[in-house]
Amino acid sequence: MHFSSKHVDDVVESGAKARTFIDGMSAGDAQRYSQWNKYAEAGLSPEDRVRVLEISEKAPKVEYQPDYSPDRILGTPKNDRPSVENTYSPDYIEAHRQQFENGATRFQKFKPDPNYQEGIIGGKDGTSFWLSKDHADVIQDVAKGDNRLYETLLGFDEGYLGDNPLYRLDVAPEVVSEKGISIPSGREDGANGWWRPGGRTYPGDMPEGVMDGISIKEGDVTWNAVN
Repeated sequence: MHFSSKHVDDVVESGAKARTFIDGMSAGDAQRYSQWNKYAEAGLSPEDRVRVLEISEKAPKVEYQPDYSPDRILGTPKNDRPSVENTYSPDYIEAHRQQFENGATRFQKFKPDPNYQEGIIGGKDGTSFWLSKDHADVIQDVAKGDNRLYETLLGFDEGYLGDNPLYRLDVAPEVVSEKGISIPSGREDGANGWWRPGGRTYPGDMPEGVMDGISIKEGDVTWNAVN
């Protein structure tokens, strides 16, 4: 399903008609419809809602190996989850990687500190989650410095980012190429209860990747406050 501002705003969203409309959707379309309404409640214009939803619509379709499914992976203990190579098709792994050819970006509420974890960004295992630079540019433009909108777009609980400055960290394409970026396996320290298989954020459904050993001290990132 392709969302346009006229398409969804013309839908009757109450009573039996709304239930029939949702019940007829695939799981993916139902999730996007839910996100559309969530973005509307947050105050995003129809045009900005379309821009954000197009990130997931235009992303490569997730392709699993025959023996794997999202339910099977989620039902596996975290430390026993299968490798990315065993889980996804080679074509999807490559298509996912190509989304980061212009660089990788993350937003975080903590000011980067070269003395924290010896300058390594992310969890105690040294891994960190990233959006593509291109997608992050859209998010930053739509959020316009509002932490509440960043929370909605990035899938954080309301209030999680507080009212302090939010920081954007960027990894240049050559560093991404050198370090490598992968679909998250779900074994990473940062893969919490919101994590879902497929290399997408949840519930926002935006492509995300994981890198290992990204260092502030080594100059792997540049950063700035976005508000």
